[in-house]
Amino acid sequence: MRKDKQKLWKIDPAKLPVKSRKEGFFKRFMSNRIAVVALIYIILISIVSLLAPFLSTYGRDEIDLQNISGSPSAVHLLGTDLLGRDTFTRLIYGARFSLFVALGSITIATLIGVVLGSLAGFFGGPVDHFVTAIIDVFLSIPVFLVLLVAASAFRGGLIVIPFVIGSVSWMETARIVRVQIQSIKRRGFVEASFTVGERGWIVALKHVLPHVASSIAVSATIGFANVMLIESALSFLGYGVQPPVPTWGNMLDSARSVLRTAPMAAIVPGLMIFVTCLCFNLLGKGLKNTLAYSRD
Repeated sequence: MRKDKQKLWKIDPAKLPVKSRKEGFFKRFMSNRIAVVALIYIILISIVSLLAPFLSTYGRDEIDLQNISGSPSAVHLLGTDLLGRDTFTRLIYGARFSLFVALGSITIATLIGVVLGSLAGFFGGPVDHFVTAIIDVFLSIPVFLVLLVAASAFRGGLIVIPFVIGSVSWMETARIVRVQIQSIKRRGFVEASFTVGERGWIVALKHVLPHVASSIAVSATIGFANVMLIESALSFLGYGVQPPVPTWGNMLDSARSVLRTAPMAAIVPGLMIFVTCLCFNLLGKGLKNTLAYSRD
């Protein structure tokens, strides 16, 4: 019995049918309750942000002059801000724009990181040295200072901010992809593809990148939390997305002047930033552990 169990543990997951591997991954991931709870929260907050116009009886920028900096009540569940706008309404609209900026930023960062990391890992030699030098240069630059200058120059546009953040957040993804491809390209199936005459870019897209996809997914999930924190910090300092478009970061900024009279205007968006970033980190860690187990 022990020998049979040892043989089962030694089975290479890559040799299992695709359906079996998917079922095995799903079962292992579902056994991680913390990661599952984090995923459920992320799905729920995404749905709420999309349905924001239907979940509140107030408009995004609607002002109630009778309840300026008001406390939570039956009329305004989470109170109002310094202009008399409903905090709950601004919060769920802020989720939409905060998630949009973070998604755009991590998409751009992932694309840049995958392209540069793939070039460095697949071609090696001078290309690898050149890309590595670029990564080292970007890592040596005070990134947040660059973000402040760039965001200030472009006046914090909703479309511009994701490009600004994404353009300086790709280095970790590039390093991961580079190392993974350098390891994969030495395997027999890649060498066999070259032997039968397949072109380099076909080999990269068809055989190499699919094996790196799991690492990219983990890096993007964890990076999502990082870019959300960056956007919140920029908006809090007044260099991110500009009002009246609400994000959790600029809600914190506008709540500073009413922190004593209307603390909920600051507590709620700050708590949402904390919980959302925590859930993305926990989800990324859960994916990482599940994928690492499947490789063993």
